[in-house]
Amino acid sequence: MPKFLRKHSSNLRLKQKKAPMRSAFSGMFFGVIVTPMCLIVGTMLCLTGLGAILGVPVIIGGILAPILGPMICLGEPKGKCPWCGAKVTNVFNASSFDCHECGKRIDAHDRHFIKAA
Repeated sequence: MPKFLRKHSSNLRLKQKKAPMRSAFSGMFFGVIVTPMCLIVGTMLCLTGLGAILGVPVIIGGILAPILGPMICLGEPKGKCPWCGAKVTNVFNASSFDCHECGKRIDAHDRHFIKAA
């Protein structure tokens, strides 16, 4: 090991944390995953003839998914878990949801997070 690393070897053993995608990036990831599925299903529906009524909107939704995904996730309420203090987000604006870290129930009221009874 080089000399400059021996002196600071404690810095090399940092605890790794999960790095989930947040906000616009998670929406873009969702859009990129949904796009091929919508295009394939929409095309198959269009090939059935009468299914074109549903197939064309599905294809349009697939094309717009990478754009709409980030737009949906930009207004999400963000804060800390009242139980453990971990960062949490409420993507679907649900009235209550579970913390990703501790698994306890959180209520969301007026963009604030409180402990669920």
